[in-house]
Amino acid sequence: MENNIPEKKKPLVLVVEDDVFLLNVHKKKLSKEGFEVLVAGNGNEALSLARKNKPDIILLDLIMPAKDGFQALKELKADPELKDIKVVVLSNLGQEEDKRRAMEAGALGYIVKANVSFREIINQVRRHLGIAQA
Repeated sequence: MENNIPEKKKPLVLVVEDDVFLLNVHKKKLSKEGFEVLVAGNGNEALSLARKNKPDIILLDLIMPAKDGFQALKELKADPELKDIKVVVLSNLGQEEDKRRAMEAGALGYIVKANVSFREIINQVRRHLGIAQA
């Protein structure tokens, strides 16, 4: 007998990071945790992928070539089709001013890369998506 219940859709995470090593680490670890993962190396690529794929959440670096994360976040939140996508900033910028700017622009969370474990990143993604933490 065939099971006609569709497989539950994996949450789609867009990771935006210009450091290729970190990008690959995040992709591998998020995939292992059961997420579908897209990657972008700059803000322009992130906006293009977001328009095409409508991710459930974006992990967004701030300092990148072509278009930085602040500008990409502003454009994302100004676009009626994309404004409801959840965004968590994942950056090495740890100043309160940077955090304030990102949160005012529409980020739901702000993680300083150097200060957290990958488990904490996963837990924030799960929390913002309303998924039980492992």
